[in-house]
Amino acid sequence: METSFKPGMIPSISDELQAFLNGANDEEVVEIADDLDRFIQEKGLEIRHFGFARDVDLALFILSDAKVITRPLSSFPYLKKAIDWDLDQYTVSETGIHWPNLDADISLRGLLQEEKILIK
Repeated sequence: METSFKPGMIPSISDELQAFLNGANDEEVVEIADDLDRFIQEKGLEIRHFGFARDVDLALFILSDAKVITRPLSSFPYLKKAIDWDLDQYTVSETGIHWPNLDADISLRGLLQEEKILIK
């Protein structure tokens, strides 16, 4: 298979992409949202707390509406390998949860997608 450019060459890009990369479209905000994103926003859902029980392979995510999502801790390899102290060192944001010491993130959107919540 032949490549469209050779090493050391600058690939050509469209004028629209070049304008975007140069910041010409700063006023244009492209919002990509689906039903799940709207559901999260309308309900004001956030992850509030995280807990775990290593001996029973359990990770708990407590949401702002007091619902609890559970997953096997082993389904998150980077969390399973972590020491307990690092698991307790998390921060939450409106989009999910972050473990700075582990450089790991879990999004609320991802957790809810796995829950197969029906949004009407």
